[in-house]
Parts: sequence; C-alpha cells; structure tokens
Amino acid sequence: MKVNHWTLARRVVQLTVIGLLLTPCLGWGLFQGNLQSASLLGLKLSDPLAALQVLLLTGTVALPLLGGALLVLGGYGLLGGKTFCGWVCPLGLVTDVFEYLPSTRQLRIWPLRGKMIALLVVLLLSLTLKIPAFETISPIGIVSRALSFGPASDLLLVAAILLVEVLLVRRFWCRSLCPLGGFYSLAGRVSPLRIGYRAEACTHCDRCRRSCFVFEVLDAPLVEGTSHVVSGECTRCGACLDACPTGALNMRFQHPLK
Repeated sequence: MKVNHWTLARRVVQLTVIGLLLTPCLGWGLFQGNLQSASLLGLKLSDPLAALQVLLLTGTVALPLLGGALLVLGGYGLLGGKTFCGWVCPLGLVTDVFEYLPSTRQLRIWPLRGKMIALLVVLLLSLTLKIPAFETISPIGIVSRALSFGPASDLLLVAAILLVEVLLVRRFWCRSLCPLGGFYSLAGRVSPLRIGYRAEACTHCDRCRRSCFVFEVLDAPLVEGTSHVVSGECTRCGACLDACPTGALNMRFQHPLK
C-alpha cells in the first residue's frame, strides 16, 4: 500500500494548528488568540491582510501588529504564500474532509482570478467604510475563533459555504472567492520553494492534475515545458507529488526569478 507522505505530513501540520487553536479553551498559555492575531510562546503573530486593512482604515499600524504581520508574511514568502491555504487554514482542512464525499460537482466553474477581485473589493471597502471588511465576515477567522473561544452564530456562514461546495461548486471559496488566498498568491509568485518538474521522467498520465484543485498551475511544466510550477496559486500541498508514479515532480528551493 502506497503511503502518501506529503498528504500525511500536511494532515499532521493541520491537526497541530487545530490543537494550538484549542489550547486557550484548555487554559494553556502556549498559544493565545486566533489566526488573525496571536501570540505563540510570547512571539506576536498577525495576519498581514488584517494589518493592511487596519492601515487603510486608520492610516497607522501599531508596531506589534506590524512586526507580527511582517514576520508571517516573510515566512509565507519563503515557503510559498498559499502554503497557508494548504497547510494551516482550518477551513481548508474542513473542505479537504468534504472532498471525500461522493459528488458530481464540477471543479472548473469559477475562474481563479475571482480571488483578486474579492481582494480589491475588500481593500476598497476597508478604505472607504473605515472597517476591516474581510475580518468582519472571514470564514477563516470564524472557524479559528470558534476553536479558540467557542462556537457562535456566525458559523452559519461557514455552513452555507460548505453547503454550496457539497451541492453545487467544488472548492468555490478556496479557488475563486477567498481574498486571503488572493493576497497570499502574490507572495507565492516570489517564493523560492517550488514544485520542480523533470520532463524526461513524465509519462503524461495526468494523475498530478487530477489530484490538484488548482490544476491550472501545472500547465506551465506539463504544457509549456518549464522546469517548475511558476504560478502563485500553488499551495505546495504536495498532492501532485504523492500522485506522480514516476517521481517527475519534486519540491525544491531555487532562485525565484529563474
């Protein structure tokens, strides 16, 4: 029986994140807060998009918030911006679980660029209405707050998203609507951590594309002949690496401009 090493590692990390988010409920001091603003062993961490919204609505950002945001942004810039989506986001774990449900839903319905439009709308609303527009309704924030502080009525929004994904459009939130995913995809464009491709080992069985919910990112190596995935949409989840029977794909660090 084949062991999907990357998927297994990702599940361990995702469950560890869930465990950290639950520690405030247990009264432990290891982790305090949620994925928007937190303290891990005294180290301040902040959601960069949340910090940007605060800057737009107030014209200033407190130093701890700025420092925490830059630290997080630097980490995801190194590892691939949407690594957050594939390895950390609790909503991503929930939607992963829902992928095991039998369904006739289609994957490619809404374009990937929808996230960038949503990101622009969020930033404009934050600037004009003077509110942190996305943080007010963020399903990611709702799930992380529910884990840290207990469930609330806003979980109904998450339930509605999952219902749409189960009945109508597979992965529509992560693929096409999430402003945070759009934000992190920008950082992913300059990340040195890439999915590499060896054309001589590829049999074009297409298993990698079938395993990837943003399968368009594999067009660059498979169709255009590049030596690696170049799109910022790649979550570095490793599903394509697990699916490839010949080892034509690998995870590696390389110069981001190559």
